[in-house]
Amino acid sequence: MDKFKDLKTRFEDFIASDLPKIAPRELYEPYNYIVNLEAKRVRPVMLLASKLCFDQLNKDDYYAALAIELFHNFSLMHDDIMDKSDTRRGLPTVHKKYGENSAILSGDALLILSYKLLEKIKNKDHFVQVYSLYNKTAMEICIGQQLDMNFEIDFQVSEPEYLMMIEHKTAVLLAASMKIGAILADSSERNQMEFYQFGLNIGMAFQIQDDLLDTFGDSASVGKKIGGDICNNKKTLLYIHALQNAHKTHKELLLQWSQTKEYNDLKVKEITQIFKDSGAKGYVIRKRDHYYKLAIEHIQKTSISSSDKDFLISFAQKAVDRIK
Repeated sequence: MDKFKDLKTRFEDFIASDLPKIAPRELYEPYNYIVNLEAKRVRPVMLLASKLCFDQLNKDDYYAALAIELFHNFSLMHDDIMDKSDTRRGLPTVHKKYGENSAILSGDALLILSYKLLEKIKNKDHFVQVYSLYNKTAMEICIGQQLDMNFEIDFQVSEPEYLMMIEHKTAVLLAASMKIGAILADSSERNQMEFYQFGLNIGMAFQIQDDLLDTFGDSASVGKKIGGDICNNKKTLLYIHALQNAHKTHKELLLQWSQTKEYNDLKVKEITQIFKDSGAKGYVIRKRDHYYKLAIEHIQKTSISSSDKDFLISFAQKAVDRIK
């Protein structure tokens, strides 16, 4: 069993024994449902892996990792409502299965439970540092989500604005996970910073890859209907680059289709072709690879062993190598 799978198994066992169960069941069942969906557990596993680069794991590490995972799932529950998503990981979203009111309230409970898990960290110096970073990250994610929603009705989104949005909405949580592992290991500030930048750049590459998969992936492997971003008028890097570089007829078609938001097979087909013809797909793949290379540069600057660097680099490669 490889290191990532081993850590995931150990973390899954911890979820099974330590996921808080509260009454009434209408509050517990929705968040229990999403937390126990098949998932990669990337953020908590990388927190644990970061700690292992410097020291052995203890209960504080698992509490912090579970807090991160609960926060992530809280954000997914609310994002799915705002995005009107019907499926996640190939199954009904929480609000589709339990109703919007239950999904909102159970998501709120999940957020509170994540903070309660942080309170269990015994080392007070660690708690202060982790709690501060956690709050900073939580606010950044809210900012990113609001920007994402703003972009749905803003037709003049620039590439820098998009990159700032995905940094806040997606990348900072992986970055924080990596840094928290280093904090819990009492690693140097330099290592903490390099771990954070590694996670941030992989998070950027990961989200850009996710945008690619939403258009160019397949439903079976992605776990959701392809073309959701197109039909929701998401201003992804694909869309932004295509709008800037497509010829006049295609630009007009993009703007024309932006007037509708319902799922439409013809809309998905035509815009996907524009993404190819305008060079947007190739450009976005190169951008993804740029962030991957930056991440590798940061991890190479750390003081961890060569084998630990190799593990983190292999993780990075898997994050960006899901589509060609």
